[in-house]
Amino acid sequence: SGGEQSPHLFQFHKDGFLVLEQFFSPEECDNMRRQIQGIVAEMEVPPHCRTAFSTRQEEQLQQQGSSDYFLTSGDKIRFFFEKGVLDEKGNFLIPKEKSVSKIGHALHAYDPVFKQITHSPKVQELGRKLGLERPVVVQSMYIFKSLLAVTPHQDATFLHTEPLGRILGFWIALEDATQENGCLWFIPGSHTNGITRRMVRAASGASTCVEFVGSEPAYDDKQFIPLPINKGGLILIHGEVVHKSELNSSESSRHAFTFHVMEAKGTTWSKENWLQPTPELPFPSLYT
Repeated sequence: SGGEQSPHLFQFHKDGFLVLEQFFSPEECDNMRRQIQGIVAEMEVPPHCRTAFSTRQEEQLQQQGSSDYFLTSGDKIRFFFEKGVLDEKGNFLIPKEKSVSKIGHALHAYDPVFKQITHSPKVQELGRKLGLERPVVVQSMYIFKSLLAVTPHQDATFLHTEPLGRILGFWIALEDATQENGCLWFIPGSHTNGITRRMVRAASGASTCVEFVGSEPAYDDKQFIPLPINKGGLILIHGEVVHKSELNSSESSRHAFTFHVMEAKGTTWSKENWLQPTPELPFPSLYT
């Protein structure tokens, strides 16, 4: 592991995040964006988005369809929409490409372009410099970030492991991320206090598919620092660091590709996590 990386690694362990500018080339970013345009162009609106419901029962069926769609998306490429972009028949009220909020959660496994990026030699080398022995990829998402803010959270709330500290996010800016268009904000050092909230699969028969155990503390806005980053930059995100993004107040989009890696050595993936490996897609090794 190259000595030149050690100040970086020190910074990562101190802050819980690390910004690596120009990690991917502009061409690699454009490739990912082009690939997504093709995927969106061919997208089918999922059935649960097309039901005009008139009765309570139909509404419950729709909610059930929606939660099943989410819960079984770990080994598929699926579409999640902004609110209010579809009418009750599933027709778009705004341009199709502006209607999607994210695509997940297995682009890394089933799309050649995203698979190549996730397992690129640069990423594998970084994993080795970080000392990861048996890293596996647990999920990936393409995030469009058209409008909404993302409330402060820790990734380990959604991706719980025993022990903690085994989840690592790779967040790639496919366009410049600025304070105006919704870059990420972090509380430096907040990855050392454990987690206070977990999202778990609800008991079958519950009205929601997942529920939260514990509560998110009130964070002090003044503790957050913005991390603007240029196209092609990578932000490494510790599973327990507190981060958020503000609403996109600009005219421009803020596309990002993100994936999460778990150090599988000596680690237990929680059976209560919404996301579970499947026979079709056991978590693939990051190293090829």
